[in-house]
Amino acid sequence: MLRKVSSLTSFLSFIITLVTSVVLYIVPQGRIAYWADWHFMGLSKEQWGDIHITVGTLFIVALLIHIWLNWKPIMAYMKNQAKELVVMTKPMIISVVITLFVTVGTLFGLPPMQQLLDFGASIKSAAIETYGNPPYGHAELSPLKKFAGYLGFDAKEALAALHKAGYDASITVNTEIREIARLKGVSPQQVYNDIRAAFTSDPFATMPPSPPEGTGKLKLSDLCTSFGLPMDEAIAKLAKKGIEASPDMSLKAIGKKSNMNPHEVYKALRAE
Repeated sequence: MLRKVSSLTSFLSFIITLVTSVVLYIVPQGRIAYWADWHFMGLSKEQWGDIHITVGTLFIVALLIHIWLNWKPIMAYMKNQAKELVVMTKPMIISVVITLFVTVGTLFGLPPMQQLLDFGASIKSAAIETYGNPPYGHAELSPLKKFAGYLGFDAKEALAALHKAGYDASITVNTEIREIARLKGVSPQQVYNDIRAAFTSDPFATMPPSPPEGTGKLKLSDLCTSFGLPMDEAIAKLAKKGIEASPDMSLKAIGKKSNMNPHEVYKALRAE
């Protein structure tokens, strides 16, 4: 009975762990997922992560029990034709080589491990274009007063702008950005866009004083999407300052070509 239960539990928990692994592979980065209130199949990133940990632990426990119950057959895999125990059998050597290749290859960026990592990174990067990038970590949990203050806007004027844009009349300067978005059925990014649009027609002037988290890794196209910046104008503005850039370049790569750090590139975009 225990053998059957451990085998079936191992199989089922493996399937669930496999599904959660795929979901966590494609899920947007933490700050993006929280900013967008990201859900898949009704579950948030945090819930998918919790399931991955708990069911993954169940899989390990069930697997250990399965190994214990099948110890003799496993030992048989390590015996030669003379029935002598030899740990480094040919199958074991092949298994060790494959495992080491994947482990070491990951650290040194060898194919196909690096391509797998790059593909996952490209999926997460695409999420920025879809959901935007928060001006700071967990900005969606900030009350409007704190959010507006960080961006250099007057909170009461921001509130009036949101009311004028059709947001729920019950919101106040103490209402969280996430709640403001949910009440209108939009994303926090849209709330951010509506506030910025009310203060000036120049999107460069409404960029946060401090660069958002992870700015160096952001492609210029992602940054422009997050702040509603016209791509052509952004490239032209940088060019006037002697900074060469293209949409698919990260701010780190742009800065490196001009002996600058990503924050300096960001400030060059924001400057009047």
